[in-house]
Amino acid sequence: MSAWSCPHDLNGICQRVRGAICEPGMRGCELEGKVRFAREEMNQPRKPVKAPAPAATPERKESRPAAAPRRRLPF
Repeated sequence: MSAWSCPHDLNGICQRVRGAICEPGMRGCELEGKVRFAREEMNQPRKPVKAPAPAATPERKESRPAAAPRRRLPF
């Protein structure tokens, strides 16, 4: 048996499929179609699941507008 960790996983959020919960083998994942999992339901094509919004943080006094998103989410 071996263990690994995804280099795109940051606190449970996928950095490759931005804004999605990290779930190995999902659509857009680096592992999609390259590996077979022991659990058969993990081998089925799956859509990414949107991660919950982070907790509200106090507003800063800076008046800079928020940057536009660079990529559309695949879901």
